[in-house]
Parts: sequence; C-alpha cells; structure tokens
Amino acid sequence: MGRNKKRKSEKNQNIHQSKEDLVVTESNTLSDSDEDTNRTLAKEESNEISDGKIMKRPLEHESENSDVEDEPKKRKKKKKTPAAEESATTGKKNKISKRQMKKEKHAARLALEQAQVKNQTKTQCLNYLSQWKHDRQNWKFMKARQVWLNKNKFSTQLIPEASWPILLEYFESAKGNIKTLLLNDANQIIKQMDEWTESQTNKDAECDKEQSESTELVKPDKTVYNRARSIIQCLQE
Repeated sequence: MGRNKKRKSEKNQNIHQSKEDLVVTESNTLSDSDEDTNRTLAKEESNEISDGKIMKRPLEHESENSDVEDEPKKRKKKKKTPAAEESATTGKKNKISKRQMKKEKHAARLALEQAQVKNQTKTQCLNYLSQWKHDRQNWKFMKARQVWLNKNKFSTQLIPEASWPILLEYFESAKGNIKTLLLNDANQIIKQMDEWTESQTNKDAECDKEQSESTELVKPDKTVYNRARSIIQCLQE
C-alpha cells in the first residue's frame, strides 16, 4: 500500500511538471512569434522611411470623403448683365477693320489733294485776271481760266471783293455766248430776289399757313445780288 501511494504521488508530480513545461513552452513560442512579428513590422517601417514614403492607411470616413472630393465641381456660368452685353456689342461695332481704315485714309488723302488742286486753280485764275489788268502785253487768253471765272463769279470765297472790279471790267467786253451766260445768271438772281420780296409781302394776307410755309423761298445773299445787278448794268449799257 505504501508503495502504491508513492507511485501515485510520483505520477501526479510528473503530470504537474509536464503541464508546467507545456505552459512554459507555449508562452515561449508565443513570445517568440510576437517578437518575430514585431521585427518584421519594424523592418517594413524602416524600409518605408528610408525610401522617403510613409504610407498611411486611409480611414473609412476619409476614403468616403475622398471619393466625393475627387468628383469635379461644376462651375455655374455667370449670366451677363444687359449693360455688359451692350458694352460687348458696342465694342465690336466700334472696332474698325483695317480695310475701313485704309478707305478712310485714302478718302482723306484724296480730299486733301482736291483742296490743293482747287487752291492752285484759284491762284492761277486770279493771277490770270491780274495780268490782264496790269501786264496785258504778256497776257494770253485761256478759255479754261475764263470759264472758271464765269462759273465762280458770285462766290466771295473764290473771287474776293478786291478782285471783283477787275473781273467786271474783264467781262465788260464779253461777246457772244459768254455774254448771254452772264446775263442769264444775273437775271436769275434778280428774279429770285423779287420772288422772295413778294412772298414776304403776301405773308400778311389771309392764307393757309401750311401752304405759305411750304412755298417759302430763300433770300439771295446781298453780295451776290449786288454783283448780279452790276453785271446787268455793265453789259446792257
């Protein structure tokens, strides 16, 4: 009996010892595995840091927001105000094309050339008239100069008052077609003045105002009227 008890106690001790050994080995294996995992993680982190790239695991809410933010935002088109639209249209209208600018420059150049030609013709004709008066020996008759003088005889801008007595003396000896032209033009001015004066006297009479306004005549210039009278008196004597 005593031997059996000793055997049982030895067995119990051995079983207990074996259990403790199993617990120690399991704890050692667990600790070893944890150390291995920690080492691998440390290596991976060190590799990522050495490469200069630290990868972060996106959180659930960050991933959802990133999907929303990645979508392109639609910009609303601003409606143009009527003032802006008018300024844009007027700006386009006010822009002058190169062709239009060339046309305007060409027209301005032509107008300047024509004015220069007219001024040159005026000086030539007045010199022609002055030479007839003061230097008749060297003077020569020119049909074009005489036509110009006849055409512009009533113009105070082209034939000034200082040159008018010489022109009247020049036309005093006119004969044929030029004489008839001078008289017809002068009589037309006299007739126009007579009609105007008659219309002024009839304004006081009882008549329709609209009719009188529609038939209103223009009064000839006083200088033109005096030149017409002097031509008639000079050629009819």
